[in-house]
Amino acid sequence: MFLKGLGIFILVFMGYILVPSLVGSTFYYLLHISENSAMMIGNTSFVLLLILVYHKMLFDKLKDFGKHFPRYFGDGLKCWAIAFAVMAVSNIILSYILGDIAANEEANREFISGNLLLGFYSVVVMAPFVEEMLFRFVLKKMVPSNKWFPLVTALMFGLAHIVFAGTTSVLEYLYVIPYGALGYAFGYIYTKTDNVFSSMILHAMHNFISFMAVAFMV
Repeated sequence: MFLKGLGIFILVFMGYILVPSLVGSTFYYLLHISENSAMMIGNTSFVLLLILVYHKMLFDKLKDFGKHFPRYFGDGLKCWAIAFAVMAVSNIILSYILGDIAANEEANREFISGNLLLGFYSVVVMAPFVEEMLFRFVLKKMVPSNKWFPLVTALMFGLAHIVFAGTTSVLEYLYVIPYGALGYAFGYIYTKTDNVFSSMILHAMHNFISFMAVAFMV
């Protein structure tokens, strides 16, 4: 079970790394489009690939989510509210100690400020779908334990937001705490409902709030 789940996770993770880059680069060099357009095409190609591979599961879970929406969303909202409080407090403390915000947060602000439309698509639409499919749905196959899964996904989710932001300072790894808190909430509600849309909708809602906060500062 673990080895099979690990293999699936590695396969999807490599797709997450390689597919957007390869497809985007191909369109960029062949059609001479802008880097932003190439990035959007590359990211969209991976989203479509995930939908193609997991279309039956997604369709079934979407119906289940609609059927149990009040309970799934209500429980998820409580989890998110607690995680958001932990994330906000820890971010304030860490930014005071380190003298700067997380590299991932800074990169997102610059990206959104540079292009609101592409920023909205990437942060509010694409990222929640891809990250929930990878760090919740696929990762759960590797860690089937409902007890340990929220902790594992919290750690991996937190580290991913630090490593892929190009962090250079060891101290910045402390930001695993706020990102991990959010990852734990998403992992917990996914485990409780066995429905990826439960965490996906909350993730999109959280990112939308963050997007609007940045957009109003532009």
